Amino acid sequence: MYGKKYLFFISFCILIIVASGCTIGESPAEKMYEHLEQTVSLESGFAEVQEPLIEAEQKEQELFNEMLGLSMKEIDKIKKLADEAIGLADSRGELITKEKESIDSAYEEFKSVNGLVDEIDEDTLKKKANELVETMEKRYKSYDDLHNVYMEALNMDRELYEMMKKEDLAIEDLKSRTEKLNKKYEEVLKSQDAFNNLTDQYNEKKKAFYKEAGFSTTDKKEAS
Repeated sequence: MYGKKYLFFISFCILIIVASGCTIGESPAEKMYEHLEQTVSLESGFAEVQEPLIEAEQKEQELFNEMLGLSMKEIDKIKKLADEAIGLADSRGELITKEKESIDSAYEEFKSVNGLVDEIDEDTLKKKANELVETMEKRYKSYDDLHNVYMEALNMDRELYEMMKKEDLAIEDLKSRTEKLNKKYEEVLKSQDAFNNLTDQYNEKKKAFYKEAGFSTTDKKEAS
């Protein structure tokens, strides 16, 4: 009608690499392996929220489009739909909070790796370990940026739905607010792309580190 509101979801699969033919012992590389695999497990909460998050986003978009198709003579129906959309936005907020808790707990586990890198004697392996750590640090920082801009957009969604409940709402005000929201979701998309790119880089560097350390890589899953 006067603009299209885009909802983007964060979607990615963490690389799972399983060591075979070796026993986890006391070497720095093997200790790093344990922490890295625990990090993967702790990020499982990230994946668990994606399906319900997508469903909430899609339903919210449908409600928004339905509201745009109504006239102000149907304000009671608009208010009802707006309240339902606000409820879905609140649900998204809860899911995103759970997602961040998963990422934060994984990051705390990952930080255990930092001190182990200095204990590695072999130069090539230490170099790959450092590259792995540096990339993961950038990845977690990127997720924080993504989380923050997504929450800003979510709050703007709520404000838009509240605005649509006003009986004296001007079309130009609605158009202006929707355009601002579109720009905010463009920021979300850019942040999402940056996070996904760093995830791909991390997956590759993790695979290279495991290979150099002598861990066989099987059951490969690439991040998307």
